Amino acid sequence: MILPKTPQGKAELKKELAKFHADHIQSVVQRMPCPVEQKLELIDSVIDQLKEDHTSTT
Repeated sequence: MILPKTPQGKAELKKELAKFHADHIQSVVQRMPCPVEQKLELIDSVIDQLKEDHTSTT
């Protein structure tokens, strides 16, 4: 695997990786055998946790 060396290349890779992760999570959640409301609560909870983690590291 060849990784980017420039700041622009690294930023682009980071963006593409984040999009891949988001698409994968969306696919997994859509396949879960639970009501839509429960899926939305799960997603909201994950977003809240990520925001909390981000603020505690900055």
